Amino acid sequence: MSTPQARHWQPPGPAIEQLADGRATGALHTETGTLYLDHGAVVHADSPHSLDLGTLLTRCGRVAPNCWRHALDRFAEHCLVGHMLVAQGSLTQGELEVCHLAALHDAAYFALGPRSLTTRFEPGVRHWLGPVNEVDPRLLRREAVRRRDRLERIWPWPQVDTAPVRRAGAAHRALAPSPRRRELLGLADGRRTPAQLARLLGRSTYATIVEVRQLAAAGLIATPTAEPVAPPPAPAASPGPSAPATPTAPAALRAPAPPPLLAAPVEAPVPAALLVPLPRDAPVRRVPGATLRHATARTPPPRSAPTEPDIALLIRVRTALEARP
Repeated sequence: MSTPQARHWQPPGPAIEQLADGRATGALHTETGTLYLDHGAVVHADSPHSLDLGTLLTRCGRVAPNCWRHALDRFAEHCLVGHMLVAQGSLTQGELEVCHLAALHDAAYFALGPRSLTTRFEPGVRHWLGPVNEVDPRLLRREAVRRRDRLERIWPWPQVDTAPVRRAGAAHRALAPSPRRRELLGLADGRRTPAQLARLLGRSTYATIVEVRQLAAAGLIATPTAEPVAPPPAPAASPGPSAPATPTAPAALRAPAPPPLLAAPVEAPVPAALLVPLPRDAPVRRVPGATLRHATARTPPPRSAPTEPDIALLIRVRTALEARP
């Protein structure tokens, strides 16, 4: 690749490292997601196989759906959605940083997965959320590899990552070792994939796949009849035509689709006319299965994310955010 703005297709690993070395700004599209870079650092990631930030925040009840829609409508064109959610009191800075970093790593795991064989770079594109965290691309790749290796150590059957989750034999009478796993096991009726269960519960797709593999290793979830394989697991694929439709939240709680991406940043201050209060008339309520608590705001992470965050700490914080009282 001759310049950071090259548009030809190539494997995602070398592409993202070359873009980082060239301090490129834009969107790196892969077959399973998109990574957004700002001067060589990854600032956001999206994937159809993982829960986006808006869905995570609204499904768990931390941000009212009408507040999220209002922020998108008013501030997306200025790439300031995240900043204004904090400025107007819908989130603390710590909550936004932790939730964004968790969503970024989950989406990047799929965007950099084994099925992402080719990439296309679109220069100058910035994400509508605005600046929150910056992650070194090499760290992002190492974390994606570590996650794949962890899944292989738990249960080396990647087929369970994409197959409908079904209880094994009399497992419906068995209790999983935690409330989260009991809830997951209760929904394992052979109709939904791990990705669909994650969306239904408002949880991380990767964390749900981890729990599915752990339940499969314990004999509580049926493993597809195939030999175990050594290669890393493929990202969760969309169900085929014969698969059941993905369950969704009620329309009033569903996060809106993101607005179109912008091709240039906005350097000017936010116009005073835009600084209007977010609506607060709608009560915030949780969807069954979603468990992010307001109490987590008492222990926010540092305001500025380090260049190489402690991934183990991030996972523990995310688990605490999702854990039931």
